[in-house]
Amino acid sequence: MKIITRENTRNKLLNYISALMIEVNKLVILKYYKDLESRQISTKASEDDFVTIADKESEEFIVRKLVGFLNINHYIGEETSYLNKNEYKSKKYQSLSWVIDPIDGTKNYIKGKKEFCSMISLISNAVPIATFIFYPLKNLLVYAFKGFGAYSINTKTKKITILKIQTTNTSNILGSGGTKGIEEPLRQLVLKNLRKHTNRLFIGSAGIETIMLASNEIQFVFHGRVTPWDHSPLDLITKEAGGCVYMANNKTVFNAFSEGPIIAASNDQIWQSIRDLAFKNNET
Repeated sequence: MKIITRENTRNKLLNYISALMIEVNKLVILKYYKDLESRQISTKASEDDFVTIADKESEEFIVRKLVGFLNINHYIGEETSYLNKNEYKSKKYQSLSWVIDPIDGTKNYIKGKKEFCSMISLISNAVPIATFIFYPLKNLLVYAFKGFGAYSINTKTKKITILKIQTTNTSNILGSGGTKGIEEPLRQLVLKNLRKHTNRLFIGSAGIETIMLASNEIQFVFHGRVTPWDHSPLDLITKEAGGCVYMANNKTVFNAFSEGPIIAASNDQIWQSIRDLAFKNNET
C-alpha cells in the first residue's frame, strides 16, 4: 500500500502503464482485430471460453515490459494462469503482484464487436491498490488508486474526468452480468430470478461493465464467479467512484482470490436489493 501513497509513484505508474496499454493495442491487439483466422482461435477450460493468438501475444508483450517495473517481479496473467489455478493462487502471499488481462471480452473481439478492453491491476496481499482499463476503440483509459479516487482519460484529447457514481433509487435500475460459475441447481434459480426481476444487458466484458457502472450507465453488475484479472478492476474502480462491492454469499469484501458470486452496485440499497432478488426462494 505504501507504494501508491507517493504522488510521484502514482504518476509514474499512470504514465508507464497507460503508454504500455496503448502500445500493445496498437502493435498487437488491433493488428488482429477483424482479421483473425480460425486456426488462430482455440478454447481453454470450456468450449465457450476462447483464446486467440492476439490474447497470447499481447500477454507476452505486456509481461516483457511490465515485470520488473518498480521492482515488482510477480505477475498473474489470465492466458497463462488459467492452466493451473493452484499455481496462481500460490502467488496470493506475494506482497505485490501484477494482474494482467490482455483482452477482456475475447468473444466480442472475435466477433468484431467493440466491447473489449485491456486490464492491468496491482494487488498488495491480494487487495487491489491500483488498476487500469484501456478501451481502445474509444481511446478511453479508466483508472483508480486505492484511497485516491477513480478517473477516466481520453487518450487523444487528454481530457480527465472524475468518476462519481450517482445516488439512484431502486425503482428503475439496469445491470449486467451472468451466472456462470454458480453450481446447479442454484444457478438455474438465480438465472430465473435475475431474468424475472431485473433489467439486464449482456455486455460480455467485465472491464466494459466496470466502466459503465462507474459512469452511471448501469447500476449493478452480477457475476457468478470471480477471477483476479476480471474483478480486481471492478472492485477498486467501483469503490473509488463511490459504489459498493461485496461477495454475494456472505457480504464479505472482495480480494483477488475470493470465490463465489459477486455483486457490484451503485449503493448499498441496490446491492441488497439485487442480492435478495437473485437468491429469492433459495432454501439451501
